[in-house]
Amino acid sequence: MRGTPDSAGTTAARLALYRSASGTRQLGQAAPLSVSLLMVIIFTQALVTIPAQFRIIPQISLGGFLSLFFVVLLVMHFLMRPYVVREIRWPIFMFVLFTAWIAYGFIFYRLTVQGIQNTVVIISSILAFIIAAQVAKSIRAPTRAIVRAILIAIWIPAVIYVLAIPVLGFGHLEIFAPRSLAGFLLIGIAIHCGYWRHGSRSDLWLALFLYAVVVLSLSRAAMGMGLGVFILAQLRLNSFTGWFRTIAILTIAVGVAAFMLLNFEPLKQRFFTGDLSAAVGGVKINTMGRILAWTTVINSALEAPIVGKGPASSSEALSVLHAGIEQPHNDYLRIWHDYGVIGVMLWFGAFGTMMAACRRQYKRFQKWGARETSVGASTLLAQVTLLALMLTDNVLIYFYNMVPIFILSGLVLGSLPHAPLLRRSAS
Repeated sequence: MRGTPDSAGTTAARLALYRSASGTRQLGQAAPLSVSLLMVIIFTQALVTIPAQFRIIPQISLGGFLSLFFVVLLVMHFLMRPYVVREIRWPIFMFVLFTAWIAYGFIFYRLTVQGIQNTVVIISSILAFIIAAQVAKSIRAPTRAIVRAILIAIWIPAVIYVLAIPVLGFGHLEIFAPRSLAGFLLIGIAIHCGYWRHGSRSDLWLALFLYAVVVLSLSRAAMGMGLGVFILAQLRLNSFTGWFRTIAILTIAVGVAAFMLLNFEPLKQRFFTGDLSAAVGGVKINTMGRILAWTTVINSALEAPIVGKGPASSSEALSVLHAGIEQPHNDYLRIWHDYGVIGVMLWFGAFGTMMAACRRQYKRFQKWGARETSVGASTLLAQVTLLALMLTDNVLIYFYNMVPIFILSGLVLGSLPHAPLLRRSAS
């Protein structure tokens, strides 16, 4: 007698679970060295841009040195524990292709310190992704503890920034670069909103506090993206109630944005004074030199649109401006300029494969009612946030933006949706 489609689907899900469980048995207990390495890397990110303010040698900042130090540790760890969890093998293969294409650029173009540093961030993110998946696949995996560590690392600079405002003022630059800090805080907002989506009201208030810090940093792009995270977190279009809630949150978000723009004077000045080289609806807004930078990078990229002009060549193209703009402030333009159309396709193929795998895992979590469901939602929101930040910032070369999101992705893909015989609650 043939089974029904539902029974066939259930059987397939059980087979996938047993395959995952076999990986758990192979890895055994989470290695203390693996967990410790992830924790050290995570808590170091609480410094955000502070290490970049100090120079080890003229060409390398303390931030660059830490990136090199961590990539060495991550490579050594992988050599000691060279196992790639089944669920991440296809994304890893795609990221290896992307990295190999970057290496091709080093062979045929000039080797630069900045090009090496940019590549180190990408390699470190991939290795952290592998290690996080290993840890999550282990018996009694400390997944929740690692997510809490990421949140603590995000909250530390947020609190410091707020405490410094009475002395240094809104949008101050003395401790952290406000735009970079805001991008880092968006990861925390995404995590809290993921938990809010699945019933935690306290996480809504925590996300709102972090968003308030983003507003006080006067980072305009991050403000808009933060509102987008709140909207996406409650996006449910499969019912009338879901549509109503989505429209209500969208209305509130637009109202909050309009109120802040019209009544918060520091924000109003940031929008409507300075480099008014762009207009929206007939209203000129300050682009802070981005239009000039983007035009320069595009014109340079057209000279080698297919294969690119080599790692960090976009920064070299901007050096002719003599306007203090060192980065393109758009990572999609950076990838196109440095690695060509081929690099753009490989990046979207790799990151898109990882996102698709995380979404499948998230749906599996929901089906099984797993405790990792909130982490799955948080990770998807964080991934979307990264893609949005790439439109106006340089997150692809920021260790503190890339690595936490890749760690979250590894935790999601390495976790078992339901394995009561193999795992007990770790926290």
